[in-house]
Order: sequence, then structure tokens, then C-alpha cells
Amino acid sequence: METSSIAMLAIFFGLGTLVSCINSIAGGGSTLSLPIMIFLGLPPTVANGTNRIGILIGNISSVANLRKHGYLNTRLYWQLFPPTMIGALFGVFFLIKLDDRLFQGILSVAICLVVVMSNLKKNILGKPPEHPPEHATWGGFFGFLAVSIYGCVMQVGVGFLQIFALSRYTGLDLIHVNALKNALTTTFLLVSTLGLALTGKVNWLLGLSMALGAWLGGYIGSKLQQKKGNVFITRFISVTSIAMAVYLIYDLL
Repeated sequence: METSSIAMLAIFFGLGTLVSCINSIAGGGSTLSLPIMIFLGLPPTVANGTNRIGILIGNISSVANLRKHGYLNTRLYWQLFPPTMIGALFGVFFLIKLDDRLFQGILSVAICLVVVMSNLKKNILGKPPEHPPEHATWGGFFGFLAVSIYGCVMQVGVGFLQIFALSRYTGLDLIHVNALKNALTTTFLLVSTLGLALTGKVNWLLGLSMALGAWLGGYIGSKLQQKKGNVFITRFISVTSIAMAVYLIYDLL
């Protein structure tokens, strides 16, 4: 293997570690990884597919660790599984039809929306409930259906959307919300990654390198959540929001 190839694998390993750590804590890692992958020469749609390999593995690592420590509410996961899976099946049909030019256009808009969404307070639409609902509501069903469709197609910033929606829907603290977010993300990621793989939009060598780093990053991120708690997560969301805003300004110059 050439030195340049080894260096590229090392870069993608480090990128996978960083992005997975960010995603397991707050979300928004793809707003950093996708532009970097495109800058390194991957076509936008291939970057989109390859990026998901690492995110998927990182989420599995994070969910396993958080579930082990009792942070995953499995009742709520199964309550929200139907709209998440249905949304994923709808979303994958749009996903496989995207060409590079269209994806880049949507990506630029999505990053702008993520910056706004990440700075919204969870009680902007009213005070969250004191306890999670016993049964799925129609608002919750269609809300998480829409989030799943978006996450399946774009992935970028879906973590912020989920944190906002889950906080508003369940009233849980952020570490429990993050465990639920990562579990639901894994669900639609399985569907979207399979769709992209079947249409040849995954660079498997780079994706597997990212996946190895993502497993480490997911574990580190879940440990940081347990150690630092909600204040750390809130600050981390703010930092990633600023990073995205800086990138957008730079991209316009």
C-alpha cells in the first residue's frame, strides 16, 4: 500500500473518531466530516454514503455503552420505532435518486437550518411534559416520521433535530435523550446505508477505516456524557454550532 493511501486511511480513522464522539454527545458531526471528505476528493454523494458507515458503527458503540449503564429507555424506543422505520423507508427512495449537484445544494441549506435549530431552546413550543407519554401521540408519530425522512436523506444535523424533538416530546434530561437519539438514528442509518451501498455510493476501504475510529469515538463520547453530565453536553452543542457558523461564513468568501 502506498504511503499516501496509508495517510488517507489514518486521516479517515481520526475523522471517524472525532465525528462519532461529537455525534454521541450532541449531534452535528456530519457538518464537519462531509465538507472535509469532499475537500479530500470524494464525490458528494459518495462522501454521504461513506460517512454513514462510521456514524452507524459509532452509534452502535455509544448505544451499547449507554444501555449498559441504564440510560436507554427501551419503552420509548419501541414507541418511536414505527414512525422512524416508516420514515426511513420513504427517505431511502429520495436518497438514492440524489445526484452530486443537487446534494451539494441541499447540504448548504441544511447546514444553515442546523445552525438555527441547534440554538433553539427545547421549550420554545411550550414547556416539555414532566413525564414521557404512555402511548405514541399523532403529533409525535408524524414529527418523528419527518425527522427520520430527513435523517435518512441528509443525515447532516439530524442529531440536533432529534434532541429538540425528543426533549420536547419526552421531557427527559439530555443524557437519556442522547441515548434514545442514538438508538433511533441507528435504525434509519441501517436502512439508508444499505440503500447507498447497493447503488455504489460507498467507498468501503475509507468507510471501514472511519468505522474503526467511530467505534472508539462512540465509546469515548458516551463516557464523556456520563462523566461530564448535562452541562457538558449543552456546552458542546454550543461549540459545534459556532463551528458550523464559522464554516458557512468561510464558504461564502
